[in-house]
Amino acid sequence: MTHPPHGGAQLFRAGATGPAARGRLIMVHGRGATADGIASLAVPLHALDHWSVVAPQAAGNTWYPYSFLAPIAQNEPGISSAIALLESLVVAAMEDGLRSDQVALVGFSQGACLTLEFVARHPR
Repeated sequence: MTHPPHGGAQLFRAGATGPAARGRLIMVHGRGATADGIASLAVPLHALDHWSVVAPQAAGNTWYPYSFLAPIAQNEPGISSAIALLESLVVAAMEDGLRSDQVALVGFSQGACLTLEFVARHPR
């Protein structure tokens, strides 16, 4: 079995921790971008005082190889690996004591397409 492309993703973390965190903001960068780049948007959103911010880094700076309009099979194994990563981040937030309504996903460009695919498959 091959290793999933995003299985060992590095995570950029910032913001509130423990009981000070009112929620978790999972920020997903676009193709060619970085986790720390999208996480920097938490500053103008004034999220760092009250939110725990987690931004995963895509392998090779892309979540999947082709357009979101391409058949899903063409974007494998990247898209399934990325969706599994987002699921693990949501589960981790709930294991940290947060409710699903305290978890928000934010994405830009390819990251926005990925987060929309994730929430369509995992409605909470």
